[in-house]
Amino acid sequence: MMWDYGYGMGWGWILILFGLLALAALIVLVVRSFTAGSSGPPGSPPSHGQPPRTDARAIAEERLARGEITPDEYREIRRALDETIPPAGG
Repeated sequence: MMWDYGYGMGWGWILILFGLLALAALIVLVVRSFTAGSSGPPGSPPSHGQPPRTDARAIAEERLARGEITPDEYREIRRALDETIPPAGG
């Protein structure tokens, strides 16, 4: 009785290799999905003299650009966000 169904030994190893590559790609995708949104790429330079950009700051900028808030309200939001950022080095 023939169990290889015409694939032969060469095709069997290629299919195993393909399966391992697919498994590796799946693992990479899972790891990237859990690490997405982490801080910038490794080795990115720190910002000097400017507070770190936060999601809240970006939202405030978008709301100002759309006209949902006034420039005075935007400055008030920025001041409040700057106060909540802990000082560096301590």
